[in-house]
Formats: sequence, C-alpha cells, structure tokens
Amino acid sequence: MPTGFQGKQVNCQLKIDSQIIREYQIEQIDLLKVDVLLGIETEDRKKIKQVFVEVHDLDDRLDKISNLLKDQGFANIKVEQEPILNGSNIFSLYAW
Repeated sequence: MPTGFQGKQVNCQLKIDSQIIREYQIEQIDLLKVDVLLGIETEDRKKIKQVFVEVHDLDDRLDKISNLLKDQGFANIKVEQEPILNGSNIFSLYAW
C-alpha cells in the first residue's frame, strides 16, 4: 500500500459547534456549512441565518434533515442535485 494511504492514530480534542460559539462569543452566523447538525444547542440556533448541508439520502435522511431544520425555525428549504450526480443519493440542501 502506498505511504499516502497508511493510517495513523491521532488524539485530538473535539468540540461541538455550540462550545465554539460560546468560546469565541459569536453573535451571528450568516451561513453555516455543516456535516453534523446535532452539535448546535437550542440557544445558538437563532444565531444562524442560513445553513448548507450536503446530504447522502440514506434511510430517509433528506426528509429527516429537512424536518429538523423546519422545526428549528428555518422557513425555507431548497433541495438541489448537481446534474453530474443525477441518479445518486447525494443532494445539496439549503435552509434560510
């Protein structure tokens, strides 16, 4: 196996989004591109104006994420798929 693909264990500290928001006293987020939505606590959600998520629609994930964002107060949800990805389960979801 080429050396570029060998695994290496690295220990690091992980923080949820809300920890970073508080640590840096962030008052507003104009656009949040995320891979994990569940690390944002209720009090910090109102600071976020827009969200972009790349969704791999497995097990109804696209509907679940859309509903989660609607429940969090995002009135507008738009789902798109790049033409090159037609027929795949990969979508772009925008919420504002």
